Amino acid sequence: MVSTRPCTATCVIDGMPVTLTFYPDNGVLRIADPSGNLIKETRWHASWRSLLNEFRRFGERAAVQGPGVAAVVSRIVENTEDSASHTALA
Repeated sequence: MVSTRPCTATCVIDGMPVTLTFYPDNGVLRIADPSGNLIKETRWHASWRSLLNEFRRFGERAAVQGPGVAAVVSRIVENTEDSASHTALA
């Protein structure tokens, strides 16, 4: 059974905390700034754990390359859209 309760985490990207809120029942992912303003809403077609792994991977890359929050969020969204095109439901 899929939970209807959201999964929430706060990550620091390029020195700015962002809040990830993921609803596993419908796949909605909301990314908000520290004041709660929505930066991006999209769909994530994988598990909560894989989402955290993606943010961790991009966070580590950002520490080396320094792309900023907007670039990391847009890469996550691009990966979400790419994985959605390759995902099929059984």
